[in-house]
Amino acid sequence: MLPAVARWSARGSALPDVTRGALYLMSAGFFFALMTSAIRPASAELHPFQIVFIRNLFCLALISPWLFRARVNLLESPQLKLHLLRATLFGASMICWFTAITMLPLVDAVSLNFTAPIFVTIMASLILHETVRLRRWTAVAVGFGGMLVIVRPGFQEFNLGHLMVMGDAIIWATAVILVRILSRRERPIVIVSHMFVWVTPLSLIPALFVWVWPSGEILLWMVAMSVFSTCGHVLATRAYAAAEASAVMPFDYVRLIFFATAGYLFFSEAPDEWTLAGAAIIVSSSLYIMRREAALARARAAADRAEDGEEDDN
Repeated sequence: MLPAVARWSARGSALPDVTRGALYLMSAGFFFALMTSAIRPASAELHPFQIVFIRNLFCLALISPWLFRARVNLLESPQLKLHLLRATLFGASMICWFTAITMLPLVDAVSLNFTAPIFVTIMASLILHETVRLRRWTAVAVGFGGMLVIVRPGFQEFNLGHLMVMGDAIIWATAVILVRILSRRERPIVIVSHMFVWVTPLSLIPALFVWVWPSGEILLWMVAMSVFSTCGHVLATRAYAAAEASAVMPFDYVRLIFFATAGYLFFSEAPDEWTLAGAAIIVSSSLYIMRREAALARARAAADRAEDGEEDDN
């Protein structure tokens, strides 16, 4: 599977940057939908703690050749504690997501998961002290409204699955804030390497308390899940390397189509009108937030260039 991804990447090198980035990200969404679909058959036999550990172990084995070639000395990192914290959050996020998938329709879960950019905006204001003005706070409120449309508290049962998805979105948003802090001093390859190297032994600890030996069939599902996950991460990384994140991020919402299709084909799940309406509200709110982030980033870059020009004149 991974050599095939490399071949597709080579063939797409002649395309415009944004087109390549969009195709990579949509392909990543396809593989993530397949990965998520593989969780349910595995969960029939294994606890989510164990699924998380085995998935991380297999993913680490798949990316180990790249880590070896990069020759990264992880112990020399000046921000080792932050890397360990991010790895812990990544493991907790996966536990929440893998548990929620067994309790909710796929499209409901991924729609609620798209509230993560909303939580990133809130945390960027509270933790990084970034300026968030009225229009972005309004978009945050609208996004929460979309979440309530999907969940409909008081009209349908609000179960543990909903809480797990929201927990996953909040934890993921916290991890994004940590990445922003880490990226000030660390290269992306170092950040990614730390994540997979540390989360595997950390996820083993809770897995030991619920350990059962998986059958051959379940191991095959786990291998498939790990391959799909690794392909998705490779393609997503290439997407953000090919073009600016603000240009390709809107194509991430194609995942909704892939998850809805997988839910219908594999589990006979059809999204109702409330889920579709709530998803549309959340997507619109998140897209607006991303556009505002991109506009502010361009304004800051232009101001920096103007300041550099003034310094050169002097």
